[in-house]
Amino acid sequence: MRLTILGRSPASPNPGEACAGYLVESGGARVLVDIGPGVVAQLVGRHHPDELDAVVVSHMHADHMLDLVTLRYVYPWRDIPKGERLRVILPPGSADQMLDLARGVGSAKHFESCFRLSEHDGSSSLPFGALSLRPVATQHYIPCWGFRIEADGRRLGYTADTAPCDGLSDLADGADLLLSEATLRSLDEDAAPPEPRGHLTPAEAGTAARAGGSRRLLLTHLPVNGDGAWAQELASEAFGGEVEIAEPARSYEI
Repeated sequence: MRLTILGRSPASPNPGEACAGYLVESGGARVLVDIGPGVVAQLVGRHHPDELDAVVVSHMHADHMLDLVTLRYVYPWRDIPKGERLRVILPPGSADQMLDLARGVGSAKHFESCFRLSEHDGSSSLPFGALSLRPVATQHYIPCWGFRIEADGRRLGYTADTAPCDGLSDLADGADLLLSEATLRSLDEDAAPPEPRGHLTPAEAGTAARAGGSRRLLLTHLPVNGDGAWAQELASEAFGGEVEIAEPARSYEI
């Protein structure tokens, strides 16, 4: 299984980088997980969207899904037969938001001629050839799901956006690689009580990876000034194992 980082930025992007977007491949299957601003420009440098099995969206915040609008313009005048349209799998309850987005950029049918839109059910595995993605609910400001991604006996855990929670523990459990957000420099940057939190510090990502027995930890969705050493150091202290900062355009074998 191969993971390629198309975008790693949080909502406020790092200079010159795309927001969340992760290409996962195995045995000829190819799935794009999240599609934030700037991701499509990175994708088309590698693959035409027709080469994807699906786009899967973790939650409906702009930094994880807004480039669906850009993706639509890869097919400006094509009316694709329904069975050949690109599968776009959205979180439960997102249909109205997609309809509002479609109307805002053109018409209610803006996406229909190119995409097969559907929603996952929040828990059942999504099979794509050699790849299987199981959604796991996380704790964020809006409903959000990470994914346990498996192929050929290997496991990738993708946290999407989350605070410490049971779902994070599930995603980290036995992961050969945990791809974890690490958005916060300090807890002061997260929601203040009594509001629920929605993000992790690098140390919290490291703690989750250690508790779950993850073999490797890859930090993403974080502000990077220079090489991100500040986050790597904090996560390494908590994890006690290999920690890397996700690098745009780099592929990781799992």
